[in-house]
Amino acid sequence: MKRFISAAVLMLGMTAFSAHASEHNLPGFVTEVEDGRLWVFKEGSAEHQAFKQHGEPAKQFSSIGTGPNGMTVKAADQAALDEYLSALAKQ
Repeated sequence: MKRFISAAVLMLGMTAFSAHASEHNLPGFVTEVEDGRLWVFKEGSAEHQAFKQHGEPAKQFSSIGTGPNGMTVKAADQAALDEYLSALAKQ
């Protein structure tokens, strides 16, 4: 019974994680939330695929506290970070 409850809680958490990440997507961008930080990628980018396969890239750019709900926003390249934050400000 404990295993069933643990599995249910884990699945619920994974579902909440997916829903939470997609609420921050903007046109042309996909987002992932990891450790309370918002990762942004250009839609269809190789950087996003690498992130999904291998995790955080060695080279990364951050903007502390500038994301939705005061989250830190991170990206694999400065241009994507700047473009996302600019699009976010226009909302």
